[in-house]
Amino acid sequence: MPATMNATTTLPSSTVATQAWGKRALVGLNAYSFGIAGFILAMDTAVLPILVLEVAPHAAKNTLLGIVGLAGLLATALVQVPVGWASDRTRSRLGRRLPYMLWTCLCIPVGLAGLAMPLNYVSLLVIWMFIQINSGIGYSPYLASVRELVPANRMGVAASIKTLLEALGGASLLCLAALMVAHYARPDGVGWLWATLAMFAGVLVITSGISSFTIFGRMRQAGGAAAATFHRAAMTFPESTSMARLHPDLGWFLVSRGAFMAAVVIFTTYGLFFLRDKVQVDNPAQALGLAIIGIGGALVLTTYPSGWLSDRLGRKPVLAVGVVVAVASTVAMMWVSSYFLAVVVASVIGGAVGIILTTHWAMANDIGTPGREAQHMGIVNLGTVFGAGGAKAIGPLPDLVAVWFGPGYGYTALLGASALLFIIGGALIVKVRLNHPARLHQPAF
Repeated sequence: MPATMNATTTLPSSTVATQAWGKRALVGLNAYSFGIAGFILAMDTAVLPILVLEVAPHAAKNTLLGIVGLAGLLATALVQVPVGWASDRTRSRLGRRLPYMLWTCLCIPVGLAGLAMPLNYVSLLVIWMFIQINSGIGYSPYLASVRELVPANRMGVAASIKTLLEALGGASLLCLAALMVAHYARPDGVGWLWATLAMFAGVLVITSGISSFTIFGRMRQAGGAAAATFHRAAMTFPESTSMARLHPDLGWFLVSRGAFMAAVVIFTTYGLFFLRDKVQVDNPAQALGLAIIGIGGALVLTTYPSGWLSDRLGRKPVLAVGVVVAVASTVAMMWVSSYFLAVVVASVIGGAVGIILTTHWAMANDIGTPGREAQHMGIVNLGTVFGAGGAKAIGPLPDLVAVWFGPGYGYTALLGASALLFIIGGALIVKVRLNHPARLHQPAF
């Protein structure tokens, strides 16, 4: 049966979309999210701050860390949309998406090996940009394959499993990385850095392989027109047809996504320094690794229920709950003075973030354009990248506020900015019009 698409339901109704997508199949499809999200989060939160401290003056550590993170994100942004456009038009025996995922898997371990060498600030910056560029090359095509394969009424569950695996990957890899790099010091402890980076490379290869086999197998099983779509270049879309146009509210969605991601990335980027300077723990890397168990656990607990509910109650009501909880708990974090309270409040924030990320990502798929999946996801990722980049760009804020008002106030300013960004993200999403997903029967497993 030929693949059919319409302008009312943005997700395709095709041979592939009507295949059974139980939880096990969705886990296999989203396995790559575990590896790539866990790797980036662990690097940003536990490894890069340690590497920056080796090559940067103490008084400028937040500023220089922000510059490294921002440069890496901007490098990723440069490839997102062009790679999405190219992926939609690629001809290959492996299809339109897998060659880009495989390229990422080959290049990132090369960059990781470079990080284990003796570095100065410039070489650290260049190597991290190389890693981020290559991570962006594979990510948009991978996300496009998820949107191509999963039917509309399973997208909330698919988004929840994606967020769940990202949380598990982030929590597990960040916890392990933080505990491992806590023993790192040159020259005698450099083996711990090598072991941490080798762990990242191994996880990326394994998870990429699982998702690649799932994608390839599903498209091959579909046969007929669906298999042909898997291999052929994209059709030329006449601009007069509504299918060819991106969603009219995509701009509002991108700004909302940027605000949400900036609010979240503030925690992941400056969390180690917050524990060190504000809470004053003795070993911030180790303390962060242990805290991630509670934070990640809370996030995991909220992801699947929020996706399941958003498929039934709608995306916006579920998202609103997450925003309210995130704002309240972020404000409460300003008065935290002990490690125990910091973990408790951060865990509540983690649960709220799980709700926000799951429902917001389902919305990103709801408003997609058939035939331009990778290009759409590349544009959506620009919101993610610029939001995260904005969070890293405010690295000078805590340093300057600490100088003007005293130690500790810099992190109060960061938390206030995060709460405000959660509010902005929630307010802007009201402007985005969503189509109700098609009702297709799907098995429970």
